Amino acid sequence: MPRPTAVVCAIEKMVSGSFRLIETARYTHSMRKFHLVDFAAHYQKGFRNHVVPISEVPALVESFDRYGCYATYFFYSDEVLSYMSAQARNSSPSISGYEGKVWAPFFPIDLDHQELTPALEAARLLISVFAERWAIDPNALQVYFSGAKGFHLMLDTRLFGKILPSKNLPPIFDSMRRHLAQELPQPLRETVDLTIKDRVRLLRLPNTVHEKSKLHKVILSLDELRRMTAEEIRSHARLRRELTLTDETGFLSRAAVGENREAARFYQRIHRQIKIVTRRPFAYRFHGPVDLARIAFPCAGAQAIWQSHIEPGQRNNCAIRLASELRLLGLSADEAREKLLEWNERNDIELPAEELSSVVRSAYQHRFPYRFSCRDEILRQFCPLPNDESCEKHVQSSTFHVQCPRSTP
Repeated sequence: MPRPTAVVCAIEKMVSGSFRLIETARYTHSMRKFHLVDFAAHYQKGFRNHVVPISEVPALVESFDRYGCYATYFFYSDEVLSYMSAQARNSSPSISGYEGKVWAPFFPIDLDHQELTPALEAARLLISVFAERWAIDPNALQVYFSGAKGFHLMLDTRLFGKILPSKNLPPIFDSMRRHLAQELPQPLRETVDLTIKDRVRLLRLPNTVHEKSKLHKVILSLDELRRMTAEEIRSHARLRRELTLTDETGFLSRAAVGENREAARFYQRIHRQIKIVTRRPFAYRFHGPVDLARIAFPCAGAQAIWQSHIEPGQRNNCAIRLASELRLLGLSADEAREKLLEWNERNDIELPAEELSSVVRSAYQHRFPYRFSCRDEILRQFCPLPNDESCEKHVQSSTFHVQCPRSTP
């Protein structure tokens, strides 16, 4: 085969550089919008639920003397603050249960074993997969001793190509870990921690002290990982070690990392599998009202609520029933929110706008809409009709009919 000319090599280099610039731009764009993490510390009041920009984490770590400090490895947009604000009405603000979109600059693999040596063997084997079979850029892999009984392998997500913020990123990462665990001999597979799969999972921060061992979580070079014993690694963890390829949090890379072909193929294969097993939202074909200014509910009780002033104590109960009916009428979540705000103002309900937004989220969060029956206590309280027979006649004579999705073409 003839050797490529200098011109061809120059063109290939230029094209490769262009793709790297594109990936860097995407990375920066995601980082700009998804820049929040949940910071936790052993001596912080409440331990966690302190959502801050990643840029504020180093100062927080210092304020707690680098003792027992953590952060989520998934990053959040401002949407998480709205979620926590809504949660705070009933209890203290909490990130627990958040199911919104997330993004991650690194894909973490946590290897743990009580004796440490099995975790070290597992780390070495996985490193050989990444370095030899995938032939990744060494700058794209960060290896840490966790400070106690394991190791954190951090793969720069730019290796996998275009990874956008997504609600499905946690299950994708979980499946990736499970597949990589199969690369290990059976006795070592149990070292892979498969519990770090949810979107609010914390990871110990670099150069912070482990509460039990009193050792630091420290960076290791690939050479150190290959040649050091478990005892030598523990000895190195008595002091902090400088991070050269990332910032102090270990989450923001300073290196220019491009897509790796084998890593991208692996990610795309897992991504396709997750799309197959993840149920897509059902496409309802309800024929909504032509004029949103004139809403008519098939349920006479819901229509009465729509036209009535509601006293405190029943406002939320009535609002969720209206939101559910509006979804059944074919309105989008945004349209339902606007109609509830209109109802709230017209009838002097005086519910806060944030409360109504929370009600709409509850009504639209599940795959299938919920319909409150005619036997519902609240609807029966407001229903002006005397019996079930008159209710059926009202629905049949209503100017608006909700078409069942099974009957649509």
